[in-house]
Amino acid sequence: MHLDALLELRTVSDHALSPSGTHAAAVVTRIVRDAPPRYASHIHLYDTSTLAGTVLTHGPGKDTQPAFSPDGRTLAFLSDRQGGAPQLHVIALAGGEARCVSDLPAGVTEFAWHPSGDWCAVVSRGEKDPDLGGLGRVITQPYYKQDGNGFRSDRPAQAWRVETDGTTTQLTDGPTSVSDVIFDAAGALLFAAARTVRDEGYYYRDVWRLTQGDDAPSPLVAQANPLIASKPSAAPGRAAIAYLAPSDPGRISSPTGLWVVPTAGGMPRLLTQDLDCTPLVGGDARYGRYPYAPAWIDDDTILVLANRRGSACVARVDVVSGERTDLQEPGRVVTGFVASGGVIAFTSETANAPGELFVRTASGDELRLSRENDAWSERHAPIAVDPEIVLPTDDGEAEISYWTLTPREPRSDRALVLQIHGGPRTTYGHGFSFEMQILAARGYTVVFGNPRGGAGYGYAFSEAITGRVGTIDADDVMAIARHARARHTDAGAPMHVTGGSYGGFMTNWLVGQTDTFTSAVTQRSISNWSSFYGTSDVGFSWIHIETGGNPWEHTQRLWDQSPMKHVANVTTPLLILHAEEDHRCPIEQAEQFFVALCVLGRAPVELVRFPDEGHDLSRSGRPDRRIHRLEAILGWFERHPERRAPGG
Repeated sequence: MHLDALLELRTVSDHALSPSGTHAAAVVTRIVRDAPPRYASHIHLYDTSTLAGTVLTHGPGKDTQPAFSPDGRTLAFLSDRQGGAPQLHVIALAGGEARCVSDLPAGVTEFAWHPSGDWCAVVSRGEKDPDLGGLGRVITQPYYKQDGNGFRSDRPAQAWRVETDGTTTQLTDGPTSVSDVIFDAAGALLFAAARTVRDEGYYYRDVWRLTQGDDAPSPLVAQANPLIASKPSAAPGRAAIAYLAPSDPGRISSPTGLWVVPTAGGMPRLLTQDLDCTPLVGGDARYGRYPYAPAWIDDDTILVLANRRGSACVARVDVVSGERTDLQEPGRVVTGFVASGGVIAFTSETANAPGELFVRTASGDELRLSRENDAWSERHAPIAVDPEIVLPTDDGEAEISYWTLTPREPRSDRALVLQIHGGPRTTYGHGFSFEMQILAARGYTVVFGNPRGGAGYGYAFSEAITGRVGTIDADDVMAIARHARARHTDAGAPMHVTGGSYGGFMTNWLVGQTDTFTSAVTQRSISNWSSFYGTSDVGFSWIHIETGGNPWEHTQRLWDQSPMKHVANVTTPLLILHAEEDHRCPIEQAEQFFVALCVLGRAPVELVRFPDEGHDLSRSGRPDRRIHRLEAILGWFERHPERRAPGG
């Protein structure tokens, strides 16, 4: 497999079902080899009975978020084909050209059909922000920037009514942005939004209901903040609303669970205990949106995405008892799903098969609709993951697991690469990773697992590192490294290490604690929690969860958990990769570590800066930059092949 194979991959996302379940739509994204290369997204239509597919939309832009009208005759979608921001378009499935029906200068970010089929509720900021003309920007809130967007607008996104003839009326006028819009069967608008700007900065969001004729929406959940609600979904009998929120309302880091609340409002009820109900399994071959809102089958049953031990599936949950039935076997990752007419459409991948679109019929049969990457897989033959290895933690308090990709043709030095996932509340497992596949294709044995702090193993597992990152989680990573090396064909083979985001933090931390690794690549990393607090878009609201403090009251605590404290110990050759527009883990984190290592002169170090990219460079960055990043990782490992005696 060569690096240009990335340019041949296609992704399937944004899937939707017609009301009867007879047709599915999905967005297929490919990479166009222009100079520079770019992404192009178009909507494909599938017959769920015959499995026949056709390309519905064409053109140079990106067509996304398809949604069938209530009568199933029309498809609405977002497109930037006019140039500029995406707008709402509709196309008759019987034939004809797509029509643009919105003209909101700031564009449309999402939408939902009204049950009548006569109009859609769209989310938009309305007008564009004014051009400052090079003058100063006045900032009054700490949550003033966002990775992927740059500076956040002072104009909250609101819900608007857009008729199919283009008539537009504003529906909400709240202090914070609206998201996750849907309608219930009675035609009331449901959405998620924070009560105040301060709450929005801390991710506290309520579920709101706006009934026609009301002057303002009303919150549904009789629970004081913090409430971090998302993805509301209405029962067909109008009796209840389901939504997703942390299973422990006081802990944003607790597993995201499935809750229900009466439509009239009141106290919510958790149905899923400490099951994680959001997409969390890592992978780098996804592009676009993957729906995972709870879906009601009837008033007594809800479908939800269930993550467990590196796998993800659609699960059926009984509303009364909370009993859960998984609809797919472990060993694969369902990345998103929708349901309608007794049919479930879902995207699914495995460690050696990129994502495709499937349906599960009312009788329980599973059928595959898309085959976008069959030729790619046949040509490049990605490697299947080895069986899961489970081992006890060093302190005996938990079990941790890991997997390996074993190369078909190992390198002469039998080198290994240890991958550390981000988050920390995400997980590795059966997701497809082009990065890991390319490493295995170059002969490296790739090791990846889930130390404590990750998702999919329950509440106690994910909360175990709260306020003490770099302790038991580091012990778990090293336990995986030791175990994998001991099982390897050459126990003295060199082992390299890499990770991004939290995985980058852990890479920085470990090279300051041990000389075990032959070389290291740290990506979009964290080196100093004190400066991270005020420079990251989420620093002020998130750091207290992971480190248990702030810079002025807990200065020593943050410093003790910062890799910068131990930078003088680093002797491992270190490559630092960072995107210049990363607002999640700002590039100043990389700059600090790089300059210190240069001044100390005890380890080879290089810094690669990627312009015009954010935190998601490895997953959705410009394709040639994604390839450059992989070239840099492979090149660094190749330049530092010498063996190193296993350390502590």
